[in-house]
Amino acid sequence: MSFRKPPEGASRSEREAHVKALAAVSISLLALLLAVTNYFAGRNSSAVLNGTIESNNLWAWYQAKNVRATIYEVTNNEQKATKQRADMDEIMEKARAAEAKRDAAKAKSSYYSYSGMALQLAIVLSSAAILAVTLSLFYASLGVGAVGVLLFFFALGA
Repeated sequence: MSFRKPPEGASRSEREAHVKALAAVSISLLALLLAVTNYFAGRNSSAVLNGTIESNNLWAWYQAKNVRATIYEVTNNEQKATKQRADMDEIMEKARAAEAKRDAAKAKSSYYSYSGMALQLAIVLSSAAILAVTLSLFYASLGVGAVGVLLFFFALGA
């Protein structure tokens, strides 16, 4: 495996060895980055799902408190109705916080998806560079892979 650029007028096999060496390393690194991206994307999906479940549970609890408060108001038990309404305010704050966490995770989802797609395309381009024995496809794979990495870091920071 030679990473040195073959001299001008080198044989096809020398050029092929050079492209294969570069592409093999890039494919390995891109596959590693894709695995890391998929790991974080999975964690993010879990955060979206857990946030949705948490907020739904809190809103259901809120509705139950509302029904109780209404019953207490109808039966003229204002003290218990006031307590239920105070509980509802607290539950509403928790539900909105859960929704905010969920929405923040949702906002990251598309960046993880685009990042994974770009990294997969970069792997395909590197593989094609080996088959076509051309550095232009290899350089294109590096560019697409860099976009994938940028999208991944953007998702982490978003």
